[in-house]
Amino acid sequence: MAFVSEAVSPIKVSLNSPRVEYFDSKASQEGIQLHNVLMEEIRDEAAMRVLQQQARTTAYFNKKVKVKQFLVEDLVLRESAASQSTITGKFKAPWEGPYQVTGVVAPETYRLSTLEGTPIKNAWNAIHVKKYFQ
Repeated sequence: MAFVSEAVSPIKVSLNSPRVEYFDSKASQEGIQLHNVLMEEIRDEAAMRVLQQQARTTAYFNKKVKVKQFLVEDLVLRESAASQSTITGKFKAPWEGPYQVTGVVAPETYRLSTLEGTPIKNAWNAIHVKKYFQ
């Protein structure tokens, strides 16, 4: 609803319809102010509902997430699609490695090196790395 009051046609104004005859500008202004106050409350309630829905959606998503944590010197495999996105094909190996975790940059972000000790250039997120079992 964009406007509080409705338009009155020129015919109704000229014929002195009850709507025009009993119009009270003070009551109209009070009604507009009341409507504005109520609109603020309605907006606040809608914002609260949006925040509640976002919290429910976040909780639903987070209950399915499995957190991967690796320690320094753990052996891991790296997802080959994340490191070489240009090489594609049906027979390409999905994982490469093993690599050794040499440092933790941030939660779920790791520095890797080869087994010989050569460091890998980039840091890797835990979603692109999985535990290597010998």
